[in-house]
Amino acid sequence: MRKGSIFVYYGTAKGKTSLAIGRGICSLGKEQSVVMIQFMKHNSNIGETTPLKRLEPDFKVFHFEKMRYDDTEDAIKQGIANEVRNAFTFAKKILETGECDVLILNGLLDAVTEGYLTAEEVLSSLAKRTSYMDVLLIGQHAEESILQQADFVYHIVTEKESEV
Repeated sequence: MRKGSIFVYYGTAKGKTSLAIGRGICSLGKEQSVVMIQFMKHNSNIGETTPLKRLEPDFKVFHFEKMRYDDTEDAIKQGIANEVRNAFTFAKKILETGECDVLILNGLLDAVTEGYLTAEEVLSSLAKRTSYMDVLLIGQHAEESILQQADFVYHIVTEKESEV
């Protein structure tokens, strides 16, 4: 039986989600199942994730973000907090039951950075994952404690950006 790993893709450059999706697609070629959970800003990644519906049921994408009609800042923050908590509860269930071989937690690191989740609760949940599961954590910034627990860390930076 294979041993799973924790991967962290973080940085301010573009391409983190695409990199994780690519790893997920490669996993399909190894007869592995993939689940991707969008934690924040699903609408900004919709162009990347919509085509993945064609890969179901082997590559499933879930998001918990809802349309926002109330424009008060407090209501928006409370809505995001509820959505992140729902997504995290779902992720914990998958981690504990081993429903997939590869779990992509897109935006989870941003949820920690913005205070919707703590690094401690993320690490506690990761410790309960099934031994064969790969987990990919994605976001712009990563807490040091999460980086320390990761098996592979990729800091994605822009070296050159042409004006398009």
